[in-house]
Amino acid sequence: MNAAPDPVVDVCMLTWNTRDVTLDALRRLLDSAQGVPFRVFVRDNASSDGTADAIAAELPAVVLDRGRHNIGFAAGMNTLLAETTAPYVFLLNGDAWPEPGALGRLVEVAAAHPDAGVVAPLLLAPDGSVERSTWPFPSLRLSLLYASGARRLVPTARADQWLLEDGWQHDRARWVGWAVGAALLVPRAVLQRVGGLDERFFMYGEDVEWCYRMKDAGLRVWFEPSAVVRHVRSASADQLFAADLPARKALASSAVMRLRRGRGVTAVWRLLETAIAARVWWRARRTDDAAARHWARSVIRAHLGRVTDGAG
Repeated sequence: MNAAPDPVVDVCMLTWNTRDVTLDALRRLLDSAQGVPFRVFVRDNASSDGTADAIAAELPAVVLDRGRHNIGFAAGMNTLLAETTAPYVFLLNGDAWPEPGALGRLVEVAAAHPDAGVVAPLLLAPDGSVERSTWPFPSLRLSLLYASGARRLVPTARADQWLLEDGWQHDRARWVGWAVGAALLVPRAVLQRVGGLDERFFMYGEDVEWCYRMKDAGLRVWFEPSAVVRHVRSASADQLFAADLPARKALASSAVMRLRRGRGVTAVWRLLETAIAARVWWRARRTDDAAARHWARSVIRAHLGRVTDGAG
């Protein structure tokens, strides 16, 4: 019998109380042709729903780490990264799976762009809708643009160039500011150079902080839509934070701003972000958009200090 080829990609997946969706995602991954040899490492953050037992019983090919405590995304993922040896690592949420050939395509793109610290795939929901997964780095300029209402004056081409939320359509390969950590390919050489995720972040914020460190090291983030990952979205976070998800994300962004820009700039940024949320709340109140009202109220509460900051 021929020995299995050495893995080119080590897939690292973190789970917490998402047994059924994680089993489905892992089966889809393991049953697919990815174009490169790969292994799968899973860290279970002390699930209470039998996730770890089910993976061990049904998917013996997975290298399983049974955590005794929920140590968060960054620390849990770093635990897996320390176990890997392949030339590339692929961070993957427990509610996501790459479509056939995606890993191979990401490796091709990474090899073609030696200054790419991260290669991010296109994220699609199971129904095929596009998930906005790449962003500009937060800044006072961008926040002022939305807070003042001047966004409507920005030409379409410039909005696309600046990666504005309502201007960039995720429709072509390009350099971006940062990409969400649901699915990211990172060369091992980059991991050794930049280090792992910042464990001061429990959940959210660790991805943008990581991309900042990539930038500091002279590296960039490449978005590659020809590689597709399906993502259910927030399967664990919905259980942990529920109605406060927008607030938690806002607080994580604020923590990143403090690390990068200091408290003074962050205070101004938070005021601008509060103004943006207030504008959204006012429009949603007039149009009876309950989802937008909830988002705005949650963000306003976060920036006014009414939600505890657990993001470093």
